[in-house]
Amino acid sequence: MKAVFFHDVRLKKNDNIYYTSGGLTNNYLQKYLKFFSDITLCVREEIIEKQDIKKLSKVSGKNINVDSMKRIRIFSLFFGKDRKKIKENIEKNDFAIIRLPSFIGIAACREINKSQKSYLIEMVACPFDAFWNHGNIAGKIVAPIMYLLNKHYIKKAQNVIYVSNTFLQKRYPNNHNNIGCSDVNINEMPNDVLQQRINKIENKKEKETVKIGLIGSLNVKYKGHELAIKAISNLKDKYNIELHFLGAGNKENWLNTIKKYRVANNVYFDGTLPSGQEVYNWLDKMDIYIIPSLTEGMPRALIEAMSRGCPCIGTKVGGITELLPEEMLIEKNDCKQLQERIEKLLDNKNLLKKCAIQNFDKAKQFNYDKLNNKKNKFYSEVLGEVRN
Repeated sequence: MKAVFFHDVRLKKNDNIYYTSGGLTNNYLQKYLKFFSDITLCVREEIIEKQDIKKLSKVSGKNINVDSMKRIRIFSLFFGKDRKKIKENIEKNDFAIIRLPSFIGIAACREINKSQKSYLIEMVACPFDAFWNHGNIAGKIVAPIMYLLNKHYIKKAQNVIYVSNTFLQKRYPNNHNNIGCSDVNINEMPNDVLQQRINKIENKKEKETVKIGLIGSLNVKYKGHELAIKAISNLKDKYNIELHFLGAGNKENWLNTIKKYRVANNVYFDGTLPSGQEVYNWLDKMDIYIIPSLTEGMPRALIEAMSRGCPCIGTKVGGITELLPEEMLIEKNDCKQLQERIEKLLDNKNLLKKCAIQNFDKAKQFNYDKLNNKKNKFYSEVLGEVRN
């Protein structure tokens, strides 16, 4: 049985070889190849130079095919050559995995509902929140349209996997066959990770540098970079503090903001790192992890930070509210609350240790084997019906 995967994710391409900065790695795709002999990725592509592939993972394999689109053009997706590409991929494969929200995903939903092919939707974020908080007028125009389209197609779908336990289910309901199962998979969490975090907290000197971490693309505004910069500007006179950004994108987008808040000596751009141990090593160096996003699904980076025992602060949006205790949550765009939460943690080692322990224990719910078994059972049931 062959499958096609539809999503807007952008794979990097150099010399006809595809790469990813995370997400659709070969290891990640193996979960689909347990059930399908081949998988075709119908996604976007971006041409890159050879020197840019150093920190990327290759997407390759005799069972992995890529049929990419160079750009997303709405007309082409629904009426032109990209629509034809989507239809052809639906026709020549036995099953479709459609990840929403995405423009390619919506176009695939439209086409597959005209066919007799079986499919499954993976709902990974709220499109209304994502577009509304994108930072421009176009996003606010698109937000209600994407909300209604996603709601419509999810309601019709026979099979849906939500990454949240409650948030996305309430906003985009499906009364057919569905489960809540995060796509964040945390491997074994040795107890010495937590002990090292506790030791780090206990041994921290009063005037020692405090490192605050945030992971997210530098090319979007909804990850909360400006709020973090503003909060740090209000704390830099009281603490020896550094704000570290990890993620792809153009740091030039934030240089004026850094200059405005006079934190040029406090903000660091750490680039990108391969997913896995290198990201964990980076998180181990942070004293606090913050996620002041305007929108989130079930945030992978936050769960990874929690799995390293990082004390964390986040906004009351999406799946963040399912992960962090109330005392570590803030309202959207509330700089004063973010600043107060950071101060509260830095001035209380017992609270830091309490949060480290709570977060570490919570992250165990995202154990790879546990979630993988749940998702495998769901796929087996869905595909069993398809084969019958």
